[in-house]
Amino acid sequence: MTGKATPAGDSKLLGLSALSLSSILTALLTYLRFAQITAVFGTNWETDALTVAMVFPFLVRGVVAHSFGSAFIPIYSRVMEQRGREGAVAFVNKTISWLLLTSSLLVAVLWFTSGYLVRIVSPNGSPELLLLASSLLKILLPVVILGTSSGILSNFIKYDRRFVTLSISGLLGLALSFTVLLVAGDRIGIVILPISVLAGSLVTFVFLLVQSFRSGFKIQPSLQGDPFMAQLARMAVPVVGGTLAGFFAPVADKMLASFLQESSVTAIDYANRIKNIVLAVVFFPFLTFADLSFSAEAAKGRKEELLAVLRKSINTTSLVMFPTAALVTVLAVPAVSVLFQRGNFTGEDSRYIGYALAFYAPWLAQFGIGSLVSRAFYAQKDSTTPVVIGIFGIVTNVLLNVILVGPLGIGGLALATTVTSTGKTVYLIWSLSRKMGGLNLRLIVREQLVILASNGILVVSSLVLLHLWPFSIQAPLLTRFAQLVTYTAGGGILMVVALRGMGSTTLSGFISQISDKIKSRRTGE
Repeated sequence: MTGKATPAGDSKLLGLSALSLSSILTALLTYLRFAQITAVFGTNWETDALTVAMVFPFLVRGVVAHSFGSAFIPIYSRVMEQRGREGAVAFVNKTISWLLLTSSLLVAVLWFTSGYLVRIVSPNGSPELLLLASSLLKILLPVVILGTSSGILSNFIKYDRRFVTLSISGLLGLALSFTVLLVAGDRIGIVILPISVLAGSLVTFVFLLVQSFRSGFKIQPSLQGDPFMAQLARMAVPVVGGTLAGFFAPVADKMLASFLQESSVTAIDYANRIKNIVLAVVFFPFLTFADLSFSAEAAKGRKEELLAVLRKSINTTSLVMFPTAALVTVLAVPAVSVLFQRGNFTGEDSRYIGYALAFYAPWLAQFGIGSLVSRAFYAQKDSTTPVVIGIFGIVTNVLLNVILVGPLGIGGLALATTVTSTGKTVYLIWSLSRKMGGLNLRLIVREQLVILASNGILVVSSLVLLHLWPFSIQAPLLTRFAQLVTYTAGGGILMVVALRGMGSTTLSGFISQISDKIKSRRTGE
């Protein structure tokens, strides 16, 4: 055996609280880091070069870490069931060893082909932009290896439900990255940005490695064959294909954006980043628990329990994601202006990026449901179906990019992503229903209608407030902040009242859980 007892996992409420708090703090640090970048560097050809440089390193990291990470928990659950803790630790070592070998070879390829790769992403880029992008790409390459190892170690810790530890790991990396930016400022130019990313990735890896030792992990590199490794590879290969196919959509965005006005590549990237910050705050904690719950039920062959967890997760996700998407859509420009308009980031930048964000934001409404359904497929060791559907979506996305970029500019690129992603989610739900002989979604229809109706009230209320107190992008920051709070709070309060009045069971469940927890603490139970 490993010789160490596994640390006790966090309770569900503590875990969700930790992940939620971590998501908020992560979003805050991400925002502060992002705001520092925009204030110091603004949007120009150098930030375009950085955006181009990040595409392939983060693609490769996604292919290796995300693809195998998505398949890891379902297979690891079975390893634990059949081989126990010692066998599971050996399995983790084999997984990391193979992925390190693979990622190292890929890094070597990226290094020697960096000049060609940046030309693919930015075919209309100037020679200065392409030269800078190639140099920045090389600096980012160690992130591929660090991210690959960190992804598997974080899943190892996640299985033990040590959510507080996971929360700290991400915060440490972001905190160091932000500190490096803050201290360096603009003294060495745009090169500080990939250096700060590398520093954050390194500290995250070291922390996760140390914490894995507490869970009984030992470094025992091995490239021996293993039937469970073969299962992991079979699950991961379709995801790899899907990730590679998915690569073409964002690259197509940047390629087409490079033919628009200067800084358009940066603008579409910044709008996407803001969307992802919002996603991290409001959804990722729920996805972590859903992933574990789906895998646990599937490993025990409990189909009905898996479907019940899926339906409950869909309601919870809709309650959070629908109003988030609505608010970001309606208030995109005010939000960007309040959060980033300072230093070298101008009011015109706010309008341009907010314009793209408004077309991206509806994507948030359906993404959570699509992710849950995909995880339900993965839990049943079916990674092929989501990938095939994803490839279909990517092809459609690229076609819509070409069609919509003319009349709508970067807004068309964002809208293409939203439309195709929504279609993909609908297709995923239909496919899972066929696979499982029905999902019994009629059990949640009423709750979904209640949530949609309340969001209609939210949108109307926010628009009325926006009309009564028009937003001025040139007003002082405190005025703009007060306006944004008014639009958001006014609409949000009316939405909650509507939810209560229409008898939302999901909202009532949240309130009951919080109330029960408060009562138990008061009574000392």
